[in-house]
Amino acid sequence: MTDHTQERQPDPALEERVVSTLVSAGLIRRRRVWPRWTAAAAALVLFTIGVSVLRPRHTPVQGSAYVLLLYQDSTYHLAPKGHGAERIAELVHWADSLHSAGKLERAGHLAGPGPIGGMFIIRAASDSDAARTAATCPFTKYGGRIEVKRFEE
Repeated sequence: MTDHTQERQPDPALEERVVSTLVSAGLIRRRRVWPRWTAAAAALVLFTIGVSVLRPRHTPVQGSAYVLLLYQDSTYHLAPKGHGAERIAELVHWADSLHSAGKLERAGHLAGPGPIGGMFIIRAASDSDAARTAATCPFTKYGGRIEVKRFEE
């Protein structure tokens, strides 16, 4: 007597053959798979909105404006699946501390391809002060690289 309650698993290639046939017939399209960096970029955009738009403005620190460019190149380690919000919260906390000190002017995501994922514009008394501020950014803990440039208007 055979046990009819157990289901047999179909051939693993069957699904791919069916999907390929439906795609070639124009009945369905393959789902587009987005790179992992897209999720990081989207999170950075949300972060930017929170910092730049929703936060009240403080009196800026005296000094020059500096741009902190955040590079997400091959050395950057993406957050494990489901932990991206923790990294964003860490960046928001850091940006809030700069904002409270009057050092943060703007933050944003840079659209388009390339290794630069985002940027901050800060105020600092000197080049070395701007470098010290950049060194406190949690982005660097995950292999991200920050380039500091003086912003001249």
